[in-house]
Amino acid sequence: MITPLTLIVLNTRAYRETSLLVNAYTDIWGRADFVVKGIRTPRHRAAASLFHPLSILEAQTYYRTGRELHSLKEFQKKYLLEGLCSDVRKSSISLFIGEFLYKTVRESEKNPALFRFMEETVLNLDRSGEDLADIHLYFATRLGRYLGYEPALETYSPERPFFHMKDACFRESPDTSFAAFDIEDSALMQKILSRTSREKVPLFCSGTRRNHFLNSLIAYYGYHMGKSPEIKSLEVLHQVFL
Repeated sequence: MITPLTLIVLNTRAYRETSLLVNAYTDIWGRADFVVKGIRTPRHRAAASLFHPLSILEAQTYYRTGRELHSLKEFQKKYLLEGLCSDVRKSSISLFIGEFLYKTVRESEKNPALFRFMEETVLNLDRSGEDLADIHLYFATRLGRYLGYEPALETYSPERPFFHMKDACFRESPDTSFAAFDIEDSALMQKILSRTSREKVPLFCSGTRRNHFLNSLIAYYGYHMGKSPEIKSLEVLHQVFL
């Protein structure tokens, strides 16, 4: 049965001699795996380039009940996303976001709100001007709302400024657990969460602090997932926004 869908590319890798394995988040199934047969050849180089991190494609797939790997029949870009392909800063952020989603989003079920959040994140990144450095911080913090890890912002006050990973809330005293949020990371968490979903107020922090905050967030997700995800693109991102 041929099924139309929209997918956001999270990860790709070589499959057999000339095919490509694509892990994506879809509008109808959530996370899903696809094979694109015969695309890794000189003749199909242009088509293979469509599958860059966070590419949003409209496609058709052969769906068979009970199979975990589906074959893509036709595919085309829903958006050009020229900024993600031509700007090294945007491509570095897209690599990080794609890897972060690949390592944290596991559910293979329809979630329109999460799909919409991903799509809006990609479009905002592609259309952004010079002020790019905070986009991935807002993304990584707000993703928790859709995965069941949303921090309890209502527990914050000037008297309760320290974020605690275990209880996902703010307390009077510092967290003493491993990889705990310090006072500056806690302040960034509160600042991001206190904005509406479309607001992205500049955070005015150094590249070192951004990197520290992202490592704290990764530890936070890892605590609630049972295992901390290894995000290899984080170091590249840190070098770009140092």
